[in-house]
Amino acid sequence: MGRFAPETIEQVAAATDIVELIGSYFPLKRAGTEFRALCPFHDEKTPSFHVSPSKQSYYCFGCGAGGSAFQFLMQYENVDFPEAVRRLGRRAGITLTELERSPEEEAHRERRSRLLRLHAEAAAWFHHNLLRLRQADHARAYMQQRGLNIDVAKRWQIGYAPNSWNQLSRWAETAGFRREELLESGLVVLRNEHEGDYYDRFRDRLMFPIRNDVGEVIAFSGRVLDPNASGGKYVNSPETSIFSKGNILFGFDRTKRAVAKAGVAIILEGQIDLISCFEAGIENVVAPQGTALTERHAALLRRFAEEVLLFFDADRAGEKAAERALEILYAAGLQVRIGRLPPKEDPDSLIRSQGAAAFQALVEQSKDFFDFEIERVSAQTTNPTTAERVAAARKLAHFVSLVPDQVTRETMLSRFASRFNLPRTALEEMIRAPKPAARGRTLPSNGPNPPPATLRHDLTVLANIALTDRATREWLRAQSWGFILDHLPEAGFLRTVLAADFDPENAASLATFLATREPVEAALASQVLALKPIDPEVRKVFWLEFAAKHLRERRVQLERILRLSPEDSPASLAAERELKETLDHESDVKDISRLLTRAL
Repeated sequence: MGRFAPETIEQVAAATDIVELIGSYFPLKRAGTEFRALCPFHDEKTPSFHVSPSKQSYYCFGCGAGGSAFQFLMQYENVDFPEAVRRLGRRAGITLTELERSPEEEAHRERRSRLLRLHAEAAAWFHHNLLRLRQADHARAYMQQRGLNIDVAKRWQIGYAPNSWNQLSRWAETAGFRREELLESGLVVLRNEHEGDYYDRFRDRLMFPIRNDVGEVIAFSGRVLDPNASGGKYVNSPETSIFSKGNILFGFDRTKRAVAKAGVAIILEGQIDLISCFEAGIENVVAPQGTALTERHAALLRRFAEEVLLFFDADRAGEKAAERALEILYAAGLQVRIGRLPPKEDPDSLIRSQGAAAFQALVEQSKDFFDFEIERVSAQTTNPTTAERVAAARKLAHFVSLVPDQVTRETMLSRFASRFNLPRTALEEMIRAPKPAARGRTLPSNGPNPPPATLRHDLTVLANIALTDRATREWLRAQSWGFILDHLPEAGFLRTVLAADFDPENAASLATFLATREPVEAALASQVLALKPIDPEVRKVFWLEFAAKHLRERRVQLERILRLSPEDSPASLAAERELKETLDHESDVKDISRLLTRAL
């Protein structure tokens, strides 16, 4: 139960709709009485992730992940059970009373809570500076120049970091934050390790808060205001215990619903481009946070969209960046379109100079990458030689090899063969050629998944009955289930289900039971819940046949022990006592079966 009383967990479960919860992270599509999606916990191309609103549970038939709303939050956000209860409680507006926590748990929770509070209050402090300080006049002027008014600044909580080495750190210390918290947050930088002196990381910069999927501020990005200042145009927070730039897409907490609705994510380069597009009504936009596109980014996008649109600069560096992104996006199963901006324009400048319609037109004119690339190569060379055609085809064949859908690959091959006037067999050979192993490539992961667990058929059926049918469950609990299951080691999960105190027809009660299981048991319960139940008319009969079979098998085992053991030995006496009890239970099962048969 973690640090909460059972009734507290059930209250939170009753107030949580698992479909609404999971749907706030990525889109779910209705399939009959359930919902489906691509599983967020393993790489897949066909949806095998099922969510049941009636049972308030989820299960993936691909990787075996499953459980209640609590387990989902634990796996997806990589938090422990008490933190999952807290988050769902806050989401439902429930005041939680916690039992005593261990010193380690308390320290971890306090540390994370303090870091989040520091970032939230720092964001408010930066924002206040932008709106109120005279020394931020040039920052406000820069925003006006970029078409960002005060209302936009308020909606995105844009701020200003003063041109000072210690103004932020002095404010933070006055606000009660400790030196080690400032260093861990990355808001300050250690000047001298031996003396322990530090200075503000962000100075004279326009500040953009970076938020996680649930809108918590976890880092910052600072845009330089002085064009003659040394260093990069943007300075970003370093990676911390609450921020990993390879996992975060700027603004995604606000844009993900638009991405899901459109089925397309427009990938932009920076924060201002994204804000300008969003404010102009083009909301299905994302921006990697201070890093090249990663596998984690692609996996995140794949949960919300089927296609991405890349805009890149017309120079060779822009093309190279797009090609690197293409490898990652195709490997994730995404379709890719390419858009071209006019020379010396970015989305922000284009929208300011020509309006949102001009950028929207470029979105609509974008082309499938392979069509775009064929046209680009053809335009670069007049009457290309065979060697030039082969070189271009080899490059494109590499990208075809990354496309997981066989039909799409076949279509692309046919187009290549025709446009480049090369034999199809030659292109197929290029695709089959061994490729160097990708370096640093890992599958997306949101924390450890329990290994897929299974039950044999009869135990699965009985567990399904006990997890879904209140009347039959209570009838089963009145039978001699403990004695019958004692000698079936593989029946441990069924024993757990029958021994637990919950109402299978009360979604909150069932969710509470799932919430208190270990990951493997929660996944197994969700797997059982996802299966079609047997006919209600034969549920009791199924148990009686199961019981009769295993009592008979146990009786045969005990009779063998009696034949082989010396008379009056401890083993013989124990077997004799158990045999008598087994015969009594066999007789009871036969009597109940006769009565049930007459009733039917």
